[in-house]
Amino acid sequence: MENNRTTDISVIMPVYNSGAYLMEALDCLIKQTLESVEIICMDDGSSDDSPRILEEYAKKDNRIRILCGEHAGAGAARNTGLLEAVGEYVLFLDSDDIFDETLLEKIFRKGKRTESDVVLFGAKRYDNRTGQVVNAPRYLWRNLIPEKEVFSRKDMEGRIFGLSITAPWTKLFRRKFVLEQNLRFQNLPNSNDVLFVLVAMAEAERVSIVREDLVYYRVFRKDSLQNKKDGNPLCFLQAYEDTYEELHRRGIYDEVERGFADLVLSGCVFNLNTVRSEEARQTIMRALCSERFLRMKLLELPEDEYDMPEYYHKIKGLPYALEVRERLSKKEEDVRRSEAAAEEELRKQKKAVADALHVPKVSVIIPVYNTQAYVKECLKSITGQTLRELEIICIDDGSTDSSPDILLSCAEEDARIAVYRQENRGLSATRNRGISLALGEYIYFMDSDDTLRQDALENLYQKSREHELQVMYFDGTDVYENEELRDRHPEFQDFYIRKGDYPLPCAGTEMFMLMRGAGEYRTNVGIAFFERKYLREQELFFEPGILHEDNDFSFRAMLLADRAGYIKETYFQRRIREASIMTADTGFWGSYGYFKSFLNMFEFLNRHSFPEEMTELLYGTIYSVLSHAKVRYAALSGTEKCAAIGLGGTERIAYRIFVEGEASAHARMMRAYQEKSEINRKLQITYDEKFERGLEIKRLKKELEAIKRSETYRAARVIGFPVRALRRVLKRLRRKSGSDL
Repeated sequence: MENNRTTDISVIMPVYNSGAYLMEALDCLIKQTLESVEIICMDDGSSDDSPRILEEYAKKDNRIRILCGEHAGAGAARNTGLLEAVGEYVLFLDSDDIFDETLLEKIFRKGKRTESDVVLFGAKRYDNRTGQVVNAPRYLWRNLIPEKEVFSRKDMEGRIFGLSITAPWTKLFRRKFVLEQNLRFQNLPNSNDVLFVLVAMAEAERVSIVREDLVYYRVFRKDSLQNKKDGNPLCFLQAYEDTYEELHRRGIYDEVERGFADLVLSGCVFNLNTVRSEEARQTIMRALCSERFLRMKLLELPEDEYDMPEYYHKIKGLPYALEVRERLSKKEEDVRRSEAAAEEELRKQKKAVADALHVPKVSVIIPVYNTQAYVKECLKSITGQTLRELEIICIDDGSTDSSPDILLSCAEEDARIAVYRQENRGLSATRNRGISLALGEYIYFMDSDDTLRQDALENLYQKSREHELQVMYFDGTDVYENEELRDRHPEFQDFYIRKGDYPLPCAGTEMFMLMRGAGEYRTNVGIAFFERKYLREQELFFEPGILHEDNDFSFRAMLLADRAGYIKETYFQRRIREASIMTADTGFWGSYGYFKSFLNMFEFLNRHSFPEEMTELLYGTIYSVLSHAKVRYAALSGTEKCAAIGLGGTERIAYRIFVEGEASAHARMMRAYQEKSEINRKLQITYDEKFERGLEIKRLKKELEAIKRSETYRAARVIGFPVRALRRVLKRLRRKSGSDL
C-alpha cells in the first residue's frame, strides 16, 4: 500500500488454525470493491498451515499485513491488531467466515457520509455441513431500527442493545472513537467481545445502519470457538458482569437497563442451551441462581417491560429447574443406597423366616409422612382386622410432626407392628422398601390417612388362596373431610365403586380389557391385593421419586398377571382431605409424575407383546396419562414451567416433545377457540338486540296505526288543521321575502 494514500478501513482478523477456511475468507477480502483498506491478519500461534497461507496471500496483495504471536486468544489478537491499525474505521472479522464483495464499500460510505461512530449491518448463517445459507434476522433486528438515519441510545428508550448481537463482525467502528473511549476486548476464552461491543453501542453518539446482509457466518464448524465453551462455561457471565460494572462506572447504565436486561437474559438462555456437557449445564444453572448473577437485579423489572418475557421466565424459573436436577440426582443416589439396603434386609429377612414359627399371611405396608391426625385411625383399622396373621410394616418417611411417636406407641400395644424410620425419600421408595421387608404370602399397600373394613384382609386372603390369584381387585368409597372439598373435587365421588361384574379368575389382560372397556379401570393400589411371590418374580416396584406412581405400577401389575380376580365388595375407605397429593397443587412434580409414568408404560409396551385387539385400549390408557401431564404443565406459571430445564439428557428432550410442545399447541388451540367463542357471543348479542329492535319497531308501528284509526286522533287532525295551514302560509312568506333580498 502506498504511504501517501489514506486507509479507509483496517480489517482486523485473528487467525488460529483456520487453514481449511482461510483462503476463502482472504479471497473475499482482496476482491472487495473498496480498495483503500489494510488487512491485518494476527496469527495467534497457529499449528496448521494457516501461517503458510497468510504468507502466500501477503505476497500477492501488499494490503495484507501479518502479525504473529503466541496463542493468547481472539480478544488479545484483536487488541494487538487495533494498536497497529491506521484506518479511519476498523472492522473485526473472523477468519472462517465469508464476506460479500461490496461489504467494505457499503459500510464505509455509510459511516463516512453520516459521520457515524458505529455502523451496523446484517448477516446470514452459512451451514458448513450443507453449504446452505439461512436468514438470521436476529443479527440485525430490523423492526427495532428507529426512523432517524443517525441515532444513539438516547433515541432508543433503553433498547439499543436489542438491535444486534454482541459479535463485532456485524459492526464498523470509527477508530478515533474506539481509542477515545479506551475500548478493548477482554482476554477471555470465549465471550471476549461482549464488553467492547456493548459499551461501544451505548457510548456512540452517532449510529447508522446498512440494511443489508453482508457477512456469511459459518456455523457447525467442528473446531470453532463456540464448540469449546464447555471447558469455560461461565465466561459469558463474567463478560456480562464486567459490562454491568463498566456501564455503571460510565454513569449510563440507567439509560440502557431495559435493553441490557433483555440481552443478558437471552444470552443466558442461549449459553444454557448450547453447552454440550451436563456438568457445564449444571454449572451455569447454579451460577444463574447465585448472588453473583442476582446482584445485577436483571429479574426485578416490571414483567411487562421485558421485550422477550419467555427468557425472563426461563431464568427466573431456574431455581425450580435446579431443585428438579438436585432431587433427581438424590433419587439416583437413593436408588443405589436402597439396592444395597435391600440386600442387607433380605439377608435379615431370610434369617427371620428361618427363626419364625410361621409366615404371616398378609404383609400390610404403610408409608407414613406427617399424618399425625389420621395414622392412629388407620392403624386401628388394620390391627382390628379379623385376619390375625399379619405383619404391619410402618415406615416413617422423615415426618416432622408427631407421627413417629404415634407409631412407636401403637407398636408397643401390638407386636405385629414393626416401625422403620428413614430420611424423606417419597412414597414410591418407601413402598419399595416395604416390599423388600415383607414376609407375608400377600401384600397390601395402605396409605396412612385411609382405612379398611375389618373383614377385608381375611376375605381377600381366602379368595386369593382359593383361586390361586396373583392380584385381586375390589372396590372402595370416598370420605370427604368437608363439604367444600366435595364441591371442589366432585370427581372422586363414587370413583372407586365399580358397577360391572368381572371374572374370578381370569388373565390380567382380559381383566384390563373388560374394566378399561367399561370405563372402570382404576390404578389406586389401595383397592388391590397382591401375591408377594408374584411381585418379586415380575420385579414389580414403584418408580422412585415421582408422584402418581400408581399409574405405572398398576398398569404393569394387571397386564403381567396370569391369574387376576375381582370381588364386588367395598372394603376400602379413601379420605379426601386438604394437602394430600390428590387435592394439593403439586406444581411441576405433578406433571413430571404423569410424564415419567407415561414413559415407563410406553417402554413396557415396547418390551411385551399383547393381542392386536388390545392395542387401542393400551395406547389410549397411556395417552390419558400423558394428557394429565400436559394439563398439569399448562396450568403452571411461566416461571414454574422452566423447572423442566432441570431434567437431564433424553428425558428433557422427551418432555419437550410430548408435554411442552403438545401443551403449547393445545393452549394455542384453546385460546383460538375461546376467541372464536367470544366473537360468536358478541355476534349473538348483536343479533338478539337487532331482533328485539325489529320486534319493538313492529310493535310501535302497530300502535301508531291503531292511534291513527282512533276517533281521538281524527278529531285532533280536524282541530289542528287551521294551525297547520297557518304554518304553511308563514313558511311561504319567509321564503319569498328571502328571495327578494
